[in-house]
Amino acid sequence: MSGATPHAGEHSLQRDLRVMGCTSYIVVHGGTVEMLDAAERRLRELEAWWSRFLDDSDITRANRAAGRPTVVHPDTLAVVSRALDAWRQTNGRFDITVLPSLLQHGYTHSTVTHRAAPSLAGTRVGTSAFVGVDYDASTLTVPFDSAIDLGGIGKGFAADVVAEELLEAGATGAVVNVGGDLVVLGVPSDDASWYVGIEDPRDPPALVATLRMQSGGLATSGTTIRRWTDADGAEAHHVIDPTSGRPSAAGVISATVLAADAATAEAFATAAMMLPGAEAMAMLDAVHLAGLAVDRDGAVFTTATLSAFTEVSA
Repeated sequence: MSGATPHAGEHSLQRDLRVMGCTSYIVVHGGTVEMLDAAERRLRELEAWWSRFLDDSDITRANRAAGRPTVVHPDTLAVVSRALDAWRQTNGRFDITVLPSLLQHGYTHSTVTHRAAPSLAGTRVGTSAFVGVDYDASTLTVPFDSAIDLGGIGKGFAADVVAEELLEAGATGAVVNVGGDLVVLGVPSDDASWYVGIEDPRDPPALVATLRMQSGGLATSGTTIRRWTDADGAEAHHVIDPTSGRPSAAGVISATVLAADAATAEAFATAAMMLPGAEAMAMLDAVHLAGLAVDRDGAVFTTATLSAFTEVSA
């Protein structure tokens, strides 16, 4: 997990909330309570369109109508388009069509269960290439033998949208953290930089690093929180490898990525979870992103560029 400015200071306002199934918060510098209210409403609006756990969301309706176009909100088309871009950018390591495997391994509710979900039996993963987005008709088409789940990129994209809207509304600085997908924009009231702590997955809430950021997004993907025993008695987690349709077994238990926006950071943090630590960092270095990963043996791996952001390391 990650966090920035965990408490509002003298010249800032903070709103703690639970949204998209996660503990989240909004911090506004140089703003008003009304801005916090608007930001919270916006997050809940996006959740209502994007959550697979809501019966009437755009994503649920599109999954039920798999194979046929479904009219959805333009914001839904935007986030799905961004997810498809991420699939291409990560060479398929990030894929929103892993939902069937996620359900089959027991992640059927916003809190995990120990039961497999047979309702999507026979569906395939790795079908992002066939997801259809039609802006003119405002429709989303899920392949007839598949299903999608925005998951982390929905949280990251929502944080990006709301942080930008806060600055457009007149705030001088903003932090939006949706379950660890975090955006910092503008300038804090009491410093020239934002400071972001990265939890050590081996010993939370201790930090493995503290990073100094000017602006941008940060996301952490990990396997230490959403873990359970699946219907076959095997230990499972929610990070599915699109190449196998099973929980990733690459050995990384936590990956954090910094990028210009939280959606990009989330996509590459998830992609990093599909590789051993050194290979994950090489992937990030190749696309000029900074990040770190911790594997199950406790080894910490970092990109070549991370030192430019590191204030304190554990």
